Amino acid sequence: MLFFTSFLASLSFMTRLGPARIYDDKTVAATIGWFPVVGLIIGTIVTLPFALGVLGGQPWVQAWLVVGGSLTLTRALHWDGWADLFDGWGSGARGERFWTIVKDSRNGAFGVLAMVMGIAGQIILLHQALAAQAYGVVVFAFIMGRTVSVCTAYTGRHLTRDGQGRLFLSGATTPIVLLVIIQTLCAALFVQPLIFLLPTALLAGLGIMEMALLARTHGGMNGDFLGAAVIWGEISTLLGWCIAMNLTRNLLPLFY
Repeated sequence: MLFFTSFLASLSFMTRLGPARIYDDKTVAATIGWFPVVGLIIGTIVTLPFALGVLGGQPWVQAWLVVGGSLTLTRALHWDGWADLFDGWGSGARGERFWTIVKDSRNGAFGVLAMVMGIAGQIILLHQALAAQAYGVVVFAFIMGRTVSVCTAYTGRHLTRDGQGRLFLSGATTPIVLLVIIQTLCAALFVQPLIFLLPTALLAGLGIMEMALLARTHGGMNGDFLGAAVIWGEISTLLGWCIAMNLTRNLLPLFY
Protein backbone atom coordinates (compact mmCIF):
# COMPACT_ATOMS: atom_id res chain seq x y z
CA MET A 1 0.00 0.00 0.00
CA LEU A 2 2.82 2.41 0.88
CA PHE A 3 4.42 1.59 -2.48
CA PHE A 4 1.48 2.93 -4.49
CA THR A 5 0.57 5.72 -2.07
CA SER A 6 4.12 7.08 -2.01
CA PHE A 7 4.10 7.20 -5.82
CA LEU A 8 0.89 9.26 -5.82
CA ALA A 9 2.35 11.46 -3.09
CA SER A 10 5.48 12.07 -5.18
CA LEU A 11 3.33 13.19 -8.12
CA SER A 12 1.21 15.33 -5.82
CA PHE A 13 4.14 17.12 -4.21
CA MET A 14 6.48 17.50 -7.19
CA THR A 15 3.96 18.04 -10.00
CA ARG A 16 0.38 18.98 -10.79
CA LEU A 17 -0.29 15.40 -11.90
CA GLY A 18 -1.10 13.79 -8.56
CA PRO A 19 -4.19 14.10 -6.36
CA ALA A 20 -4.09 17.02 -3.96
CA ARG A 21 -4.30 15.58 -0.47
CA ILE A 22 -2.44 15.45 2.84
CA TYR A 23 -0.07 12.51 3.36
CA ASP A 24 1.49 11.28 6.57
CA ASP A 25 5.18 11.79 7.30
CA LYS A 26 6.15 8.19 6.49
CA THR A 27 4.57 8.42 3.05
CA VAL A 28 6.22 11.76 2.26
CA ALA A 29 9.63 10.39 3.28
CA ALA A 30 9.11 7.39 0.99
CA THR A 31 8.46 9.58 -2.06
CA ILE A 32 12.18 10.23 -2.50
CA GLY A 33 12.59 6.78 -4.02
CA TRP A 34 10.24 7.85 -6.83
CA PHE A 35 12.12 11.02 -7.79
CA PRO A 36 13.74 9.62 -10.98
CA VAL A 37 10.39 8.18 -12.10
CA VAL A 38 8.75 11.56 -11.61
CA GLY A 39 11.55 13.08 -13.68
CA LEU A 40 10.91 10.51 -16.42
CA ILE A 41 7.20 11.39 -16.47
CA ILE A 42 7.82 15.14 -16.61
CA GLY A 43 10.54 14.80 -19.24
CA THR A 44 8.40 12.56 -21.44
CA ILE A 45 5.38 14.86 -21.29
CA VAL A 46 7.33 18.01 -22.24
CA THR A 47 9.52 16.30 -24.87
CA LEU A 48 7.29 13.78 -26.65
CA PRO A 49 5.36 16.29 -28.81
CA PHE A 50 8.61 17.55 -30.32
CA ALA A 51 9.98 14.03 -30.79
CA LEU A 52 6.79 13.39 -32.80
CA GLY A 53 7.50 16.37 -35.05
CA VAL A 54 5.59 19.26 -33.49
CA LEU A 55 7.30 22.55 -34.44
CA GLY A 56 10.00 20.63 -36.27
CA GLY A 57 12.89 22.78 -37.39
CA GLN A 58 12.24 25.39 -34.70
CA PRO A 59 14.45 24.27 -31.80
CA TRP A 60 14.42 27.70 -30.10
CA VAL A 61 10.65 27.58 -29.83
CA GLN A 62 10.76 23.96 -28.73
CA ALA A 63 13.34 24.76 -26.04
CA TRP A 64 11.27 27.66 -24.71
CA LEU A 65 8.18 25.45 -24.56
CA VAL A 66 10.04 22.62 -22.79
CA VAL A 67 11.11 25.04 -20.06
CA GLY A 68 7.63 26.56 -19.91
CA GLY A 69 6.04 23.13 -19.77
CA SER A 70 8.27 21.97 -16.93
CA LEU A 71 7.61 25.19 -15.01
CA THR A 72 3.88 24.60 -15.40
CA LEU A 73 3.95 20.92 -14.43
CA THR A 74 6.12 21.50 -11.35
CA ARG A 75 4.58 24.84 -10.29
CA ALA A 76 8.16 26.20 -10.49
CA LEU A 77 8.75 24.44 -7.17
CA HIS A 78 12.44 23.77 -7.74
CA TRP A 79 13.18 27.20 -9.15
CA ASP A 80 11.96 28.72 -5.91
CA GLY A 81 14.61 26.75 -4.04
CA TRP A 82 17.21 27.68 -6.66
CA ALA A 83 16.57 31.40 -6.18
CA ASP A 84 16.35 31.19 -2.39
CA LEU A 85 19.59 29.27 -2.05
CA PHE A 86 21.49 31.66 -4.31
CA ASP A 87 20.18 34.59 -2.29
CA GLY A 88 21.58 33.02 0.86
CA TRP A 89 24.85 31.97 -0.76
CA GLY A 90 25.42 35.30 -2.46
CA SER A 91 24.75 37.32 0.67
CA GLY A 92 27.77 35.90 2.45
CA ALA A 93 25.69 35.75 5.65
CA ARG A 94 26.44 33.21 8.35
CA GLY A 95 24.38 31.17 10.78
CA GLU A 96 20.77 32.15 11.35
CA ARG A 97 21.14 35.25 9.19
CA PHE A 98 21.80 32.92 6.24
CA TRP A 99 18.60 31.00 6.98
CA THR A 100 16.58 34.19 7.39
CA ILE A 101 17.60 35.22 3.87
CA VAL A 102 16.96 31.76 2.41
CA LYS A 103 13.47 31.60 3.92
CA ASP A 104 12.52 35.14 2.87
CA SER A 105 9.76 34.85 0.24
CA ARG A 106 11.11 37.93 -1.53
CA ASN A 107 13.82 37.42 -4.14
CA GLY A 108 17.02 39.40 -3.75
CA ALA A 109 19.54 40.38 -6.41
CA PHE A 110 21.40 37.06 -6.32
CA GLY A 111 18.17 35.11 -6.58
CA VAL A 112 17.04 37.11 -9.61
CA LEU A 113 20.42 36.68 -11.28
CA ALA A 114 20.29 32.95 -10.61
CA MET A 115 16.82 32.70 -12.16
CA VAL A 116 17.87 34.62 -15.27
CA MET A 117 21.07 32.64 -15.73
CA GLY A 118 19.37 29.33 -14.95
CA ILE A 119 16.34 29.69 -17.22
CA ALA A 120 18.33 31.31 -20.04
CA GLY A 121 20.94 28.59 -19.69
CA GLN A 122 18.36 25.83 -19.89
CA ILE A 123 16.78 27.32 -23.01
CA ILE A 124 20.17 27.66 -24.74
CA LEU A 125 21.28 24.15 -23.78
CA LEU A 126 17.92 22.64 -24.71
CA HIS A 127 18.14 24.35 -28.10
CA GLN A 128 21.41 22.54 -28.76
CA ALA A 129 19.96 19.16 -27.80
CA LEU A 130 16.68 19.65 -29.65
CA ALA A 131 18.44 20.93 -32.77
CA ALA A 132 20.36 17.65 -32.78
CA GLN A 133 17.12 15.73 -32.10
CA ALA A 134 18.69 14.33 -28.91
CA TYR A 135 15.30 13.84 -27.30
CA GLY A 136 16.55 11.10 -24.99
CA VAL A 137 19.06 13.52 -23.49
CA VAL A 138 16.31 16.04 -22.79
CA VAL A 139 14.19 13.43 -21.01
CA PHE A 140 17.21 12.16 -19.11
CA ALA A 141 17.98 15.68 -17.88
CA PHE A 142 14.75 15.63 -15.87
CA ILE A 143 15.61 12.21 -14.44
CA MET A 144 19.14 13.27 -13.53
CA GLY A 145 17.89 16.45 -11.88
CA ARG A 146 15.84 14.45 -9.38
CA THR A 147 18.70 11.99 -8.84
CA VAL A 148 21.06 14.83 -7.94
CA SER A 149 18.44 16.03 -5.48
CA VAL A 150 18.33 12.60 -3.81
CA CYS A 151 22.13 12.44 -3.60
CA THR A 152 22.22 15.95 -2.12
CA ALA A 153 19.63 14.90 0.46
CA TYR A 154 21.84 11.94 1.38
CA THR A 155 24.79 14.24 2.13
CA GLY A 156 22.61 16.34 4.44
CA ARG A 157 20.46 13.67 6.06
CA HIS A 158 22.00 14.42 9.46
CA LEU A 159 21.65 18.20 9.07
CA THR A 160 17.88 18.52 8.96
CA ARG A 161 16.04 21.69 9.91
CA ASP A 162 12.38 22.33 10.65
CA GLY A 163 10.14 22.16 7.63
CA GLN A 164 8.89 19.65 5.10
CA GLY A 165 12.38 19.22 3.69
CA ARG A 166 13.38 17.18 6.74
CA LEU A 167 10.98 14.44 5.69
CA PHE A 168 12.71 14.01 2.34
CA LEU A 169 16.11 14.09 4.01
CA SER A 170 15.03 11.34 6.40
CA GLY A 171 13.94 9.24 3.43
CA ALA A 172 17.37 9.46 1.77
CA THR A 173 18.70 6.25 3.25
CA THR A 174 21.58 4.29 1.74
CA PRO A 175 19.34 1.59 0.14
CA ILE A 176 17.06 4.24 -1.37
CA VAL A 177 19.96 6.25 -2.79
CA LEU A 178 21.44 3.09 -4.34
CA LEU A 179 18.03 2.25 -5.83
CA VAL A 180 17.74 5.74 -7.29
CA ILE A 181 21.24 5.55 -8.80
CA ILE A 182 20.47 2.15 -10.34
CA GLN A 183 17.24 3.52 -11.84
CA THR A 184 19.16 6.43 -13.32
CA LEU A 185 21.92 4.26 -14.78
CA CYS A 186 19.31 2.00 -16.38
CA ALA A 187 17.65 5.03 -17.94
CA ALA A 188 21.03 6.24 -19.21
CA LEU A 189 21.43 3.05 -21.25
CA PHE A 190 18.73 4.33 -23.60
CA VAL A 191 20.61 7.58 -24.25
CA GLN A 192 23.43 7.70 -26.76
CA PRO A 193 26.31 8.31 -26.74
CA LEU A 194 27.05 7.23 -23.19
CA ILE A 195 30.21 9.33 -23.18
CA PHE A 196 28.07 12.32 -22.16
CA LEU A 197 27.66 10.75 -18.72
CA LEU A 198 31.27 11.54 -17.82
CA PRO A 199 31.08 15.35 -17.91
CA THR A 200 27.52 15.14 -16.58
CA ALA A 201 28.61 13.15 -13.54
CA LEU A 202 31.54 15.51 -12.94
CA LEU A 203 29.37 18.63 -13.07
CA ALA A 204 26.66 17.03 -10.94
CA GLY A 205 29.22 15.87 -8.40
CA LEU A 206 30.69 19.35 -8.09
CA GLY A 207 27.23 20.75 -7.37
CA ILE A 208 26.47 18.08 -4.77
CA MET A 209 29.78 18.72 -3.00
CA GLU A 210 29.22 22.48 -2.98
CA MET A 211 25.74 22.14 -1.50
CA ALA A 212 26.98 19.63 1.08
CA LEU A 213 29.72 22.08 2.09
CA LEU A 214 27.22 24.93 2.26
CA ALA A 215 24.94 22.84 4.48
CA ARG A 216 27.76 21.97 6.85
CA THR A 217 28.95 25.58 6.96
CA HIS A 218 25.51 26.83 8.00
CA GLY A 219 24.52 23.87 10.12
CA GLY A 220 21.59 22.54 8.17
CA MET A 221 19.89 21.56 4.93
CA ASN A 222 16.28 22.18 3.91
CA GLY A 223 13.98 21.79 0.94
CA ASP A 224 15.51 24.76 -0.88
CA PHE A 225 18.74 22.79 -1.21
CA LEU A 226 16.86 19.89 -2.76
CA GLY A 227 15.01 22.14 -5.19
CA ALA A 228 18.23 23.84 -6.25
CA ALA A 229 19.82 20.42 -6.71
CA VAL A 230 17.10 19.46 -9.22
CA ILE A 231 17.89 22.49 -11.38
CA TRP A 232 21.63 21.90 -11.06
CA GLY A 233 21.20 18.29 -12.16
CA GLU A 234 19.15 19.28 -15.21
CA ILE A 235 21.68 21.90 -16.28
CA SER A 236 24.59 19.53 -15.62
CA THR A 237 23.08 16.91 -17.93
CA LEU A 238 22.46 19.28 -20.81
CA LEU A 239 25.81 21.02 -20.43
CA GLY A 240 27.57 17.66 -20.06
CA TRP A 241 26.02 16.51 -23.33
CA CYS A 242 27.16 19.70 -25.10
CA ILE A 243 30.70 19.23 -23.77
CA ALA A 244 30.75 15.57 -24.85
CA MET A 245 29.49 16.41 -28.35
CA ASN A 246 32.12 19.13 -28.74
CA LEU A 247 34.92 16.80 -27.61
CA THR A 248 33.68 14.05 -29.90
CA ARG A 249 33.66 16.33 -32.94
CA ASN A 250 37.14 17.63 -32.17
CA LEU A 251 38.79 14.36 -31.18
CA LEU A 252 37.36 11.85 -33.67
CA PRO A 253 39.22 13.34 -36.68
CA LEU A 254 42.50 12.66 -34.84
CA PHE A 255 41.87 8.92 -35.04
CA TYR A 256 40.70 8.70 -38.66
